[in-house]
Amino acid sequence: MPHQLNEGLRKKDLQYLVGNKIHFDEYDSKMGDPEDVITASFKIKQRMPAQDLVSFIENGYDWCLDADVSSGEVDDGEFLVFVEMPRQSGVFEQMAELLEDLQHLTDIEFKDWKFRWYKQKDYHSLDEQSLRDIVPDSPNKYKEFTEQFPKVEEEQKVLSDELNQIKKLSGIG
Repeated sequence: MPHQLNEGLRKKDLQYLVGNKIHFDEYDSKMGDPEDVITASFKIKQRMPAQDLVSFIENGYDWCLDADVSSGEVDDGEFLVFVEMPRQSGVFEQMAELLEDLQHLTDIEFKDWKFRWYKQKDYHSLDEQSLRDIVPDSPNKYKEFTEQFPKVEEEQKVLSDELNQIKKLSGIG
């Protein structure tokens, strides 16, 4: 069995390996209820660099509740790295600190990060105001924001059913 030599990550060690898109709250937390814990995830090529990044995050940030690598590939050779943090004020500054540090490892500039939250389809440029507007930083905001999604899903289902009916009547579907 090969041994992993952990000497710490150096500048640009993860260049071309980490994707520049972050998903917030797409996955449930292992450390607590979703309204209490933010789960951030992003893709990284290869398991070993992902494990190195997890170690870097867990050892470098006291606000990190947990970091982990997906058990299997999500895409060809790509894994997810999960970072869990308390859902509280200051989370935006913590995320900015992490991404600024990751710039040294990945060469991804802060302005080049994109994110999406929960079940949203569109990505947003990552800046403090967008994070504050889109990612809830308190349990109450989380409950308020997530309550909107069942209504949207219901409306999408009604529209989809109507579209299928139109297709059927026109002989398309």
